Amino acid sequence: MKIALMVFQFIKEKGGVESYVFNLSRHLLDRGHEVHIFAYRFGQDQNRHLVFHHVPSITFWSPLKYWTFAINAPKIVKKTGIPFDIVHGFTQTLFQDIYRVGGGCHWDYMVHTYPMMRTAFGRIAMCLNPRHSCLLLLEKIIFKQKRYRQITCISEQCKREILHHYKLPANDIEIIYNGVDTDAFTPRMRLQYRDTVREKYHVTSDEVLLLFVGSGFKRKGLHHTIEALSLIDRSKKIKLLVAGRGRMRKYLKLAQKKGITDRVIFAGVCKHIQEIYAAGDIFVFPSEYDAFGTACLEAMASGLPVIASRTSGVSEIISHRTDGFIINHPIAAKEIADYIKVLLEKEIRENMGAAARKTSGTFSFNANVVKTLDIYQKVLNIHR
Repeated sequence: MKIALMVFQFIKEKGGVESYVFNLSRHLLDRGHEVHIFAYRFGQDQNRHLVFHHVPSITFWSPLKYWTFAINAPKIVKKTGIPFDIVHGFTQTLFQDIYRVGGGCHWDYMVHTYPMMRTAFGRIAMCLNPRHSCLLLLEKIIFKQKRYRQITCISEQCKREILHHYKLPANDIEIIYNGVDTDAFTPRMRLQYRDTVREKYHVTSDEVLLLFVGSGFKRKGLHHTIEALSLIDRSKKIKLLVAGRGRMRKYLKLAQKKGITDRVIFAGVCKHIQEIYAAGDIFVFPSEYDAFGTACLEAMASGLPVIASRTSGVSEIISHRTDGFIINHPIAAKEIADYIKVLLEKEIRENMGAAARKTSGTFSFNANVVKTLDIYQKVLNIHR
């Protein structure tokens, strides 16, 4: 097949959708497909077998950035004159055969991210913000005017949001959960990195290490994690390692207020996150809202038991008390702390970690690509 992938940035290191498209393109090439990338910005690591097309965009103001890419990407695809079998969109554009929704509906994102959304005045103010009004309008145009042939979502939660807001036919939406590279994220990494990483962050071999990975500390629930850690008895040897980008000072003050600054470590953004997972024992992900939460799946593939919130799409693949724990919403620090206490028992922790690794195999990136190709074929069969 000739496949066009449209994404604003084709840069693996950005993570999220950018990393996903990067990996998808490699897998499609490996299966013998011709893959073209349509993007505004490209990373340094460019596979010579991919064909790259620059999409002009005006980037100095975010609404212009979104609109110019949305309009120009399909135009550039058409301008090539190439008879693509599939045009797959990952950033909002005004036409694609398949539109992958990787972050849920923007309204729900706003509700769970901005405290202003709790009041009528705040909601009006947020909707008058040019960035948010632009994204909401683009989303509405894509769904209401059916600028797609098929939608894919990364969780049932995400699908429910779209059906609720836009009343689309349920058959228009297929679920393809995010995938993980089970070769890159594996318990075998512990043999190589566990001791060196723990030594780097001054974590002793007899301390249980909680991991929190994610940028956007507020929405990801770092506050709840620190609160929970403060409820664990001081006699327990346990520390929390935080990896990602966020307002560190605010959470250092919280840890200080709770008297646990000696138990919280901020590692910043880590390029080789597999090494961080290798050093950990328990993964905590009490996100207040997440369409999925790939970091949680990476931790599971690395053999860690996980504690995730019901308001994260990833909770749909977790079996409560088998490969992890699911926290109710609203999130309570005591509930997190209770589950951490259970996992302080090494045997329970290791058994659940092994089960988590087994679960992750069902959601390998290879399985994700197989399902994606099934959707491609479905669209081709319908529209021949």
